[in-house]
Amino acid sequence: MSSQTATITAARPGGGLLESARARAPLGARETRLSLRNPEVFIPNLILPVVLFFIFVGSLSGFAQAHGMSNYRGFFLPLSILFAVSWGSAGLNMAADIQSGYFDKLLATPVSRVGLLVGALSADLVRVTAQGLLTATVAMAVGTEIATGVLGAVVMVLVASVFGLAFSALGFSVALRTADPQATKSLFDFVLPLFLVTTSFAPMETLSGWFATAAKLNPVTYVFRGLRSLTLTGWDAGEIGIAVATAGGLAAGALALAFASLRARVR
Repeated sequence: MSSQTATITAARPGGGLLESARARAPLGARETRLSLRNPEVFIPNLILPVVLFFIFVGSLSGFAQAHGMSNYRGFFLPLSILFAVSWGSAGLNMAADIQSGYFDKLLATPVSRVGLLVGALSADLVRVTAQGLLTATVAMAVGTEIATGVLGAVVMVLVASVFGLAFSALGFSVALRTADPQATKSLFDFVLPLFLVTTSFAPMETLSGWFATAAKLNPVTYVFRGLRSLTLTGWDAGEIGIAVATAGGLAAGALALAFASLRARVR
């Protein structure tokens, strides 16, 4: 950070929040424009979760029905939505900005440092929520039964989006630490086991051995439980509350890492 910028920032105590709010909209709009200009990134984010839904539901529904699960679409939908809110480009544009030197130019302005990250995170939250809503809409359009109806589907996407915010924050943290778009893009490869070693494809009672133990320790399992209560059984305040608390806790931890990474980058 330049001495001039430090002087400006220091001379305006208490202005950080105001500057952050002012910067959030234009920085978020820029993040959105950059994503739209790279269709090779955002189109797979929209399509792959829907394709995943049709492939696995088509291949496993018969098996599930033979073992007493009549609504496998409703059982599988939360996984597709969690993929939709976690699959993507979080941090890619910021990593590219750091590599190109544009991020340093932003640091040479009096814009709030917090606003640089909050604006990008806000745009990403809107993106992942839209991806989740698209997945849920397509699933309902093909006849997926949701016990809590359309309102439950919206609640499911909102809870999932809080989980997606955790993934987005991790993406920005990696971008700020490495300034490498490839390293940022590979983040999903490292979190993929969280989606696999859990109740993604089968209920907890059918799991056994080390896999069952790992699934019980996996926080994603408890997000699934809350979302599936919305699709399979109805409004269960306890299960939904656990899902919200789990997703919120993961998001809070990931946001703390992201802001720590921002401080390390700009100091």
